[in-house]
Amino acid sequence: MAGNFIAEAFSLLAIGIIVIALRWVSRLMTVGFTHLAWDDYLMIVAGGLYSAETALAYYVGARWKAFANNSMTPEARAALKPDDPEYALRVGGSKNQICGWMVYTSLLWTLKTCMLIFFSRLTIGVNNMKIRIRIGAVLLAVTYVATILAILLGCRPFHRQWQIYPDPGNLCYPAISVLNVGIVIALNATTDFYLMSVPLPASALLQILTKKWVLSIMFSGGLLVTAAGILRCVLILTAGASGAAQAGQWAIRETFIAVIVGNLPMLYTLWQRLAQLGTNSFSRSSDKKSYPLGSYRTGGSSRLGGKKPKKFLHPLSVPNDTAMDSDERIVVDSKQESGMPPSVVSNDTLPAYGSGGGRQHDSSIRVQTDLHIESSDDVDGEGRKNNYHRFSDSMG
Repeated sequence: MAGNFIAEAFSLLAIGIIVIALRWVSRLMTVGFTHLAWDDYLMIVAGGLYSAETALAYYVGARWKAFANNSMTPEARAALKPDDPEYALRVGGSKNQICGWMVYTSLLWTLKTCMLIFFSRLTIGVNNMKIRIRIGAVLLAVTYVATILAILLGCRPFHRQWQIYPDPGNLCYPAISVLNVGIVIALNATTDFYLMSVPLPASALLQILTKKWVLSIMFSGGLLVTAAGILRCVLILTAGASGAAQAGQWAIRETFIAVIVGNLPMLYTLWQRLAQLGTNSFSRSSDKKSYPLGSYRTGGSSRLGGKKPKKFLHPLSVPNDTAMDSDERIVVDSKQESGMPPSVVSNDTLPAYGSGGGRQHDSSIRVQTDLHIESSDDVDGEGRKNNYHRFSDSMG
């Protein structure tokens, strides 16, 4: 069982580090190094904390044999001497549990902070959203300090947290302390539910409609992290002698889910950009096999491959009719013989000829080109506004 958990823990760590690295690749491709946000840098801190948490969970079983100062009878406590090897294992295991609680709490609240900063970018321009973000920042700061103080000050004096004899009591069992478990489960769930409520107002949903999938992922992932945290606390309280090992194992699983959820929107942005690059590359390769409009000749006796080329007829050049119910139509004139593109003219500007063949009037031809460029929003929270440009060229 221990060997299976070691493989699981380090596999999850490797996946988490890769996910964080891909998040950075996505952000660098999207905004560049100079426009990175605080949550990008905090995610590096989260990666370091996650590595430390995995190492501490590994040492619980590999170094301290899953021992701590809990799950001992009064007789066993009295009989265990300081020079006994088990005594050192229980003392070291208890200290390891204290460090594990500290790192676990710091990692979770760092990931919560990253999520709050992401939501602040995602909801830019939404009414009253700044107030909700500030309330969330204060809530995270207060609950983090309260959790750390509960871990450090719940058992006084501090050295009793690894005391063997006499029995220090449940509050001084760092592996299965009811105080630690209760404080963490309450404040962790409270902050998770608040963070999930930040982007949920109807006004926010209307203004960030194109980013609905982000909200769905973050909301579902937040629920999953909360459920994993509750399950972890329940297992710790009911595991008995294996409570120390259960605490480390479920801490790894819960924080892994939190790391994935916190980075998934940026990973989707990276996938979108790579897919777009692949599509553009395919389009360019396809363009090499196409022929420009002006490359076809409309007449003459030239031959291509020994065969006379077919006369070019523009699909919109329908005799005695108009294109797309418009007063404009495509005229294929002598200019096309020289490879020039067809001219767009209106019916009332075409030259008229009398019965004698004389030209009655000749209005100038005006060619206008409208170029419509749209840029889509990035789903990682960096908003982009649509741009419209119009270019006009006139030929007299």
